[in-house]
Amino acid sequence: MRITTISTVVGVFTTLSSAQRLTKPALHPNLDYLQQGLLDNLHPTHSTWDQWGAGWIPADCKSMTQNAGLNPVDVETFNVHYDDCSTAWVLCRHKSSPDPLINMIDLFGRLPVKTRSYVRHMIALPDPNGGHAYNSNGNIALFNRVNGDLTVFVHESGHSLDLLGAYTDKPLSSSTNWINNYNQDADVPDPYAQTNQVENVAQNTVVDSFNLNVPGGFSSVEPGYAKISHQYATVQSSQTGAGNLLVPGGACTARLTNSAPVPQTSTSKRFLQGRVALGPKPNVALPSTLAVIPSKEFSTEGSCSLRW
Repeated sequence: MRITTISTVVGVFTTLSSAQRLTKPALHPNLDYLQQGLLDNLHPTHSTWDQWGAGWIPADCKSMTQNAGLNPVDVETFNVHYDDCSTAWVLCRHKSSPDPLINMIDLFGRLPVKTRSYVRHMIALPDPNGGHAYNSNGNIALFNRVNGDLTVFVHESGHSLDLLGAYTDKPLSSSTNWINNYNQDADVPDPYAQTNQVENVAQNTVVDSFNLNVPGGFSSVEPGYAKISHQYATVQSSQTGAGNLLVPGGACTARLTNSAPVPQTSTSKRFLQGRVALGPKPNVALPSTLAVIPSKEFSTEGSCSLRW
């Protein structure tokens, strides 16, 4: 099978948690005021789904589950077939997650397909300490009920676009282009954007998604829009140059490779001993018609305190 790659960007981005905190004032207390406009104008993509056979889980879902101190045996895995892509996305959900599977499928499907293509897996996990999210190597972990919050999905996928090299500036958040435009603005979007430039780019991705997809744009709901205009305009020009990644339409042409299916337990003995039959190993290979987006190692877990 012939596999095409669309970029040569590889490497490890390890300094997210130690990045410098930003000192510019916050324009608004949060970005909740952009939520309804995004929901009204980024529509669901029709989909169907089917569940994996017994005993298997994507390797990345397994590691994120274990990282949360949970048992991978309690995770269910689904192939979600959206109409705008020739191959399914593999989504995972812990049985104790308070967020129904359909919520994740609906909100993920509202992302433009070119953005969605930079997400490998999503996993919904429970956490008694409250809702939060992070992105690790293009895998998005969502804890507790997201409550229909599309801004969380845009923010976390914004990390993928930035850190996996979707834009000409790779990554955008540490580029001279970004810093020069940041320096021309008085504010950042909200207090969370003050965390560091990685989180600032992700929050400006939310702002620009609103600006691009909601009639009237960001200035229609934010009188002080000019205070961050160079930042979200830089996201906008970057996504335009990469093929209008934040705008719905078209079909997927490239994807991140899926992580390998692995047994939910450390060995498959419990399945072989008859407690649960280990089903056929799922085929997660991408079709040769899709280009492969190269992987790059990063994690926002240490710096991403996005909570709700």
